[in-house]
Amino acid sequence: MSSSDIQKRVASKCNDAAWNLIEQPDAGPTEITHLLTLAATARHHWHEVGKPGNIAHADLLFAWALARAGVSKAAVLLASETVAYFEQNGATWERAFAHAAMAAACSADGNTDGFQKHYSLAEQLGAKLSEPDATYFHAAFKTVPRKVSDARS
Repeated sequence: MSSSDIQKRVASKCNDAAWNLIEQPDAGPTEITHLLTLAATARHHWHEVGKPGNIAHADLLFAWALARAGVSKAAVLLASETVAYFEQNGATWERAFAHAAMAAACSADGNTDGFQKHYSLAEQLGAKLSEPDATYFHAAFKTVPRKVSDARS
């Protein structure tokens, strides 16, 4: 097995495990720390060996993980890049996830207008999804706060 194949395997396994943690609405500090580690590892390896789509997916995941951790400025920056990428290159499900990640980032950042815009877009796009994409999207989307004040204390 080549080094590239190993990196792809690690990236894929970390990616899948991180999404499982994203879907946990009541994730505590230990789970969020693990989420960040997995998402950062997946992102690192996809940036080394991935194609642009792999890299954008990894950035989306990491942006969402940063938002869940409350690292709002970095989450907004990375999520805005993924929204731009998937608006140009993505399928409906990818755009739905990108806007959901951006809504989570805006919520963490206290940006009410940005949150409302991206939450609404994610909700609209998510309503268009069929199975199995709809199941995956809604499992993650339910962890996005319903309003900015839910994420800020």
